[in-house]
Amino acid sequence: MDRTFSKAGQQGRKWLLCGTALVAMATLGSAARAQEASNSAKSDSAVAEIVVTAQKRAENVQDVPKVVEVVSTAKLAEAGVTNLQDLSRVSVAIQGISATPFGPPAIRGISSFALSIGVQTQTGIVLDDIPLPSFSTLANELTDIERVEVLPGPQSTLSGRNAAGGLINIVTHNPTDHLTANLNLEQTNDRQTKVGGYISGPITGNLGYSVSGFYDKWDGLIRNAGENGLLLNGFEQRGVRAKLKWQPAPRLSLLLTGYYTKGDFLNAALIGGAPYIRADAGAGSIFSSGSTFAQLYPGVTPGAYNTTTSSAQHGTSANENYGFSLRADLDTGIGTASSISSYAHGNQPRKDLFLAYPFAGTTVWAHTDTDVRYISQELRLASAKRESRLQYLGGVIYTDTRNFEPYSREPVFPVNWDRTSQAQSLAVYGRATYAVLPHTKLTGGLRYQHDHQSYDWVFVDGTAPRSQGRSNYDFVAGEVSLQQDLARDVKAYVTYANAQTGKAYDLEDNGSAATSAGLQPLASEKVQNVELGLKSQWFGRRLTVNISAFRAAYHNYQVQATLPTTDPNVVPVIRLYAVGAVRNQGVELSTSFRASKALNLGLDASYLDAQIRDYPGAQCFTGQTEAQGCVGGVQNRRG
Repeated sequence: MDRTFSKAGQQGRKWLLCGTALVAMATLGSAARAQEASNSAKSDSAVAEIVVTAQKRAENVQDVPKVVEVVSTAKLAEAGVTNLQDLSRVSVAIQGISATPFGPPAIRGISSFALSIGVQTQTGIVLDDIPLPSFSTLANELTDIERVEVLPGPQSTLSGRNAAGGLINIVTHNPTDHLTANLNLEQTNDRQTKVGGYISGPITGNLGYSVSGFYDKWDGLIRNAGENGLLLNGFEQRGVRAKLKWQPAPRLSLLLTGYYTKGDFLNAALIGGAPYIRADAGAGSIFSSGSTFAQLYPGVTPGAYNTTTSSAQHGTSANENYGFSLRADLDTGIGTASSISSYAHGNQPRKDLFLAYPFAGTTVWAHTDTDVRYISQELRLASAKRESRLQYLGGVIYTDTRNFEPYSREPVFPVNWDRTSQAQSLAVYGRATYAVLPHTKLTGGLRYQHDHQSYDWVFVDGTAPRSQGRSNYDFVAGEVSLQQDLARDVKAYVTYANAQTGKAYDLEDNGSAATSAGLQPLASEKVQNVELGLKSQWFGRRLTVNISAFRAAYHNYQVQATLPTTDPNVVPVIRLYAVGAVRNQGVELSTSFRASKALNLGLDASYLDAQIRDYPGAQCFTGQTEAQGCVGGVQNRRG
């Protein structure tokens, strides 16, 4: 159902995007020609080398012994990609849905199903060299982007415990030493208006700036017949980012960044709010016994392309982010020493309409407001950018993440809770590449991390006493790679990596929190991954062909489930389970061919096979018999 709506909207947006691009070119022709002239030399060099920074140092993407997908600003615009959830259009590695409404997408089908503020996602997000916490929405809008780098598979060695499934590295534009400006205007036939741009240049000889901003509004696709056809599931997002770069000495540079973003959304009801494309005769609802479909959804006619729902009201949500970062880079002669400090604050209030129709004559609302505060400090040293048998990187990083989430709902499954989760982490990491032979390189990396976690659950409704807990956990993650040059611009590699998510408190498990024992830390999710690949470039590096095969084994994989209840006065228990074993494997192909300066061709493809190998204790399906595997109300949902 959702796929049909999304596809229709994407087709409309893509068709009009071409037209608006032509208008922009006609309006800003002289600026475009000036930009083309200034980049003419860069366009040729781009064929020879694409530089990535996802592993905390500048590297040629063909020299990295693992899959790295690089998506440029032009490619994002051509595909109509405006946010993280759209990245699957340009990355074959991004497959699967996000665990949270605004969370990062799944990579290679691996994503936590948990909605708990105490649990990490498996896809890590790094914005301008700063790792973001799981519930941050700061990087959701992809505006003022220089490039996006997608690294599938475990990346915990350098990026920590929320990158066990993969990493998305986002790089924005920095101040330039010459005046540069860009403006993008977009209007689509499905009512989306988008304006974005930036300006950058020097203030004095050693001081530069950049300022970017965006406004993105989409009316939505779902029509609510109960509110005179009001459009839902749209958004209105806006934001600004400013950077100031100062070079007080030839070898020292300072970069100060500040930002603010805000988004507002109109949402359909959580239950029964989606448009129905099919409804059986006599269909009703367990929440409204005896009511027919026509009575519950007046004005709605189910059908293959139905985009109409019906409810007397709608829900709302928003997100707001602000913060700053300060980066200092010092060229020591033997390498670059860097200090990266950041502070971020995010707020995500929601007012959800729980049911599309009144329950017992009463409208059911659920209120929440996730508040995220994040502090990080990283110190690192990277070897100098020159040909050497040994290239190294080492550093230490401290992060402090505090999530506060009040939640209330009534009168169905009534609750009133205040929950707080805090995680403080200190990690030491290192990674080095050594040329053991002229055409053979060995790369190794190691990370030691110490986590201190705590939670505080206040049952404001008085249904249980206050629940609190704290715990420590230490783990080691690492990787090793062997890379062999088979010919000029042809490299084969094999990489082994292991990662962990660390232990976590499940702050949706109200059943355990209400007991005297309280919540116990969930076992750390662990993964071991092997990847073999071939990276090659041909015809003067105009043709790039990269292919890889991978196999990953996850233990204690996390899956969230709700224990059913038919009593609307009894709050259902939502539990996060550590699945016994999950395996995913597959093959990925990435090709590109630069036919001319104005024409690039590409073909990307992937095959993915993901399977639950062992899931003991899973709840049974409704009506499942013992012959079908249900014993004592539980089953092993393997396969």
